Amino acid sequence: MNRKTAIIAGIICLLLAQGLAWFGLQPLRAQTVSAGDAITAVEPGEFAGTLLLGGFRGLACDLLWMRAMSAKENRRFYESVALFQAIAKVQPRFEQIWEYMSWDLAYNIAVEVDDEAGKWSWYLAGLDANVRGSRRNPNSERLLRHLAWMFHHKGDTFQQRIIHAHWSALLDPLIQDLNVRLDGSAVIPPLPHDTGITNFQLSEFWYRAALVVAEHENKRVPAFVKRMIPHAIEKDGNLRRNRGEHLHALQRYIVSLKAWQEVIDWLAAPDASEQDTYDKQLSRDVTETNEGRLRRKAAELALLLAPTPEVGEIAAAAILAREWATVEAQLALPDWKLAHSRGGIDWLDEQASAGAAPEANPE
Repeated sequence: MNRKTAIIAGIICLLLAQGLAWFGLQPLRAQTVSAGDAITAVEPGEFAGTLLLGGFRGLACDLLWMRAMSAKENRRFYESVALFQAIAKVQPRFEQIWEYMSWDLAYNIAVEVDDEAGKWSWYLAGLDANVRGSRRNPNSERLLRHLAWMFHHKGDTFQQRIIHAHWSALLDPLIQDLNVRLDGSAVIPPLPHDTGITNFQLSEFWYRAALVVAEHENKRVPAFVKRMIPHAIEKDGNLRRNRGEHLHALQRYIVSLKAWQEVIDWLAAPDASEQDTYDKQLSRDVTETNEGRLRRKAAELALLLAPTPEVGEIAAAAILAREWATVEAQLALPDWKLAHSRGGIDWLDEQASAGAAPEANPE
């Protein structure tokens, strides 16, 4: 066989392999992305290149993915991000690309920058990539919970910057897209158009949004998503307490315990599937440990802040017994102390106050 014949045979084999793969994957594609979605996912500036690639889009993405992962492993983060962006233009409905890209920007590249302003800028770039991916994939609960995690985890490094930032410009368009997708069956409320919202409040918001989208799309979310909502609320309460806002912290703890109650109710409900049974088995011990610990912590704080010992004992007993109506009735009484002792700490992104007294009992 001469060289020319070998090349022709190779091309024919490649085309046959591509055809077989197309027919084999077509049923799976029909279950995930419709033909109309595949077309509308591509923006006008991306359509020509996607059309020219035709059936070789998958092969092109595989090659770009391997190069991007190699660049990432060799710490060439800028190159890896550029390659991920190229894949996102060819396959905008590939959720993992947006997830990797936002992670690389907010974590891997940000850690290479020395100044805090630069780290914050790269973190914002990661959030922007996650939001753009979520808007291109409005049925993706995965990207929404990844956005929630970025606020919960990495956002904890930038607490003060997040509190003083306006988030409506970045996040409101995504909320609007999601509500159009939900088509009135559920509504995700808008975020406040002002500063003062914490990273943990944003985390709670997007974990709840992920659950709403998953329910609308008939998708199963990992069991930990249900638990992350009360975790985020408790973390927000800890933040308030560490800044000396103890009564506000107690109120947040009660909200967290009510969110834990939703998890407890889910655990007590009949199993819908074998996966549901498995998820509940994983969640029972974690829920019991964390919910019980928080009840005891909230009860102790109620005893310290109550206007009288009698009110404190009633509130504490009601918290331990999960009698939320009684708890709310006691908290509605006047003269609750706003704080027991300062107990505040300075976070990593805060400037220490000149002459500040040593902090007592930090979280």
